[in-house]
Amino acid sequence: MRKRTTAGIIVIGDEILKGSTNDTNSHFICKRLHNRGIDVKKITVVGDGVNEIADDVREFSNKYDIVFTTGGIGPTHDDRTFMGLAAAFDEELAVSKELKDVVIHYLKKAKFEEQEETIDKFCKIPKSANLLWGQVAKDKKYKNYPSIQIKNVISFPGVPKYCEQAFDQLEETLFPLKEHAPFFSKTLYLKTTEIHIHHNLTLIANKYESEGVTIGSYPVTDNSNYKTKFIVEAPDEEIGRKVIYDLKNAFKEYLTLYDEHSWEDSMKKYQKFRKNQPPEFASKLDDAMEILNKTFNEYPLEKIAISFNGGKDCTMLLHLVRVKLDEKFGPGTQIQGFHIICGDEFEELHSFILDVSKKYNIRMREVTGPMKSGLCQLKEEMPEITAVLMGCRSTDPRGAYMTGPCQWTDAEWPSFYRVCPLFDWTYSDIWKGLRGLSVPYCYLYDQGYTSLGDRAKTKPNPALRIPGKKEKYKPAYMLEEENLEREGRNEKVAQLNGTVTNGGIHKI
Repeated sequence: MRKRTTAGIIVIGDEILKGSTNDTNSHFICKRLHNRGIDVKKITVVGDGVNEIADDVREFSNKYDIVFTTGGIGPTHDDRTFMGLAAAFDEELAVSKELKDVVIHYLKKAKFEEQEETIDKFCKIPKSANLLWGQVAKDKKYKNYPSIQIKNVISFPGVPKYCEQAFDQLEETLFPLKEHAPFFSKTLYLKTTEIHIHHNLTLIANKYESEGVTIGSYPVTDNSNYKTKFIVEAPDEEIGRKVIYDLKNAFKEYLTLYDEHSWEDSMKKYQKFRKNQPPEFASKLDDAMEILNKTFNEYPLEKIAISFNGGKDCTMLLHLVRVKLDEKFGPGTQIQGFHIICGDEFEELHSFILDVSKKYNIRMREVTGPMKSGLCQLKEEMPEITAVLMGCRSTDPRGAYMTGPCQWTDAEWPSFYRVCPLFDWTYSDIWKGLRGLSVPYCYLYDQGYTSLGDRAKTKPNPALRIPGKKEKYKPAYMLEEENLEREGRNEKVAQLNGTVTNGGIHKI
């Protein structure tokens, strides 16, 4: 079995130890190294003391094949990483002429004027240190800013943006893909808790431990699709497949299918899902996709936006939009979106909107309600928006007043063309799509909420209350009587035309 390259990461800075700054660099580097098949052995955080930095650098350098430091690089008094590196290897600091030329070049480019003393402080590195430029910079000097290497230690900046740029520059140079095979990695999802599986799991883990296999078992409390997650990692595919075979045999009664990254490679996954659906639901999927296709043919993307309030309907729509965008314009194509905040919304809902907007690449704009003034503001700030994609269904209280899935707003309201691809879907259709495609949705739906509105006026649906348990509710997808969907809502329907709710603009 081929020996893996080992790595250690040292995060430097008093601000990390004091909790005043979040460390994202070690997470980023760890993930990228793991993807390249590098075995990260240890991460440590150290303050700005020179001796402490030197001790950790010396220890890591002796133990691991390669070491990365982040933070403590700069011209101020508390930037002491290079001093620590020099002390670790019994060297002196000296101004690097090559690095000084680079710094002066960038300062002139940015039209900054710095004193010679400040520049020299920034450019003092251990005498034997080298500048690493990475592949991109070979043809053009100063195209990238170099990283500093002494022996097997490489120093990156502490600012996440620049740390990530530095790693991107060097990744292929340090770890060529042809020389570093990735780990075998596979995730299994189980519909039971660890208490029911620990015995057999321990037997399998012990069986393969000597072959470098790790089986991570993680309890999950915020996802109703599964309760335990196994992450299996092995040195190569042959061993990995043996482990997966044993696990599937041992826990076949608990296994379930789930996709934690359903928005990636979305078209292929959608086609596989669509192929296995009954004719009636498959027809609804086809109709929805055809409406989206027609909309994208008639309007350029800069004239289209999705109305997204985090509800189940517009979340299902968002996923279908992602599928169609990926098919027509390429993976990850961005779309505009807006969220009109009305009333006291759930914090969980707001967090979900921010999270899913990043995953699905929505350029989200938040507008303060009430609805009509919010729409007027939206029209003023984004006058190019014409077509609005919405998750409105005909069974919604306000959807019943629409004559079809596509309709212009009333004359007295800001002019938008309402596009509702899910207009003919039912409550159960929405959940069939969300869960069948592993679409991430707001966690509140797993707490018994079936329709989300103002926080003070929205409660878990009493139809989902578990008998004998006063405050325990089944998840929303288990609601059988669809006419009870809004039983948890305690609000009057405003007698207005053109209200936006449930992800759309409706006539009521």
